[in-house]
Amino acid sequence: MDVKNKRKSTFSAISINRITAERFRAYSKTVSRSHSETIDAMIDFFEKARIDPKSEVMIRFIKFQNYLTGRFDYIEEVLRRMEREQLKPTHDMLKSLFTGMSLKKKEQPLLVDEKSMRMTREEWNMEEGKVSFEEYNEVVETLGRDRRAFFKILDKIKKVEPTFGKPYFKVEMDSAELESVRQELDRK
Repeated sequence: MDVKNKRKSTFSAISINRITAERFRAYSKTVSRSHSETIDAMIDFFEKARIDPKSEVMIRFIKFQNYLTGRFDYIEEVLRRMEREQLKPTHDMLKSLFTGMSLKKKEQPLLVDEKSMRMTREEWNMEEGKVSFEEYNEVVETLGRDRRAFFKILDKIKKVEPTFGKPYFKVEMDSAELESVRQELDRK
């Protein structure tokens, strides 16, 4: 009785993080009537079980527990994959045998001999990838015009090397000429 009275009369303050203190108060309500009794019960448990949170045994146990959890997750995934890829198709085949129903047959497309097909001249030219002479000449002319315009713009690009900073390129072209190039490209 003296020990209980002595505990009630002498208190000591301990600085604990607010969040940790709130967690402890909630836990303490489930264990005993007072915080002191809860702490006494916890310390007695740790001393009797010889558990130290920083001991190598506890650290290895936690690592082993995490490793086993990972292995169990892997085994579960393997079993699910095996069920999905192997067991369900086998189950469906056996079920179809016993019920007398055949598996759904995939409809194959009709076989058509490409040599026996009759095509028009335009279809034949499209099949071969042929281009008419006029279209070819038009493409060559536009390519030549585009090359000339590109080289004209390249001739107007000059390299500028300032005394301070990195060198850069400058296009020496007035705004009207730039606008005409843009309009020409937009037409194409």
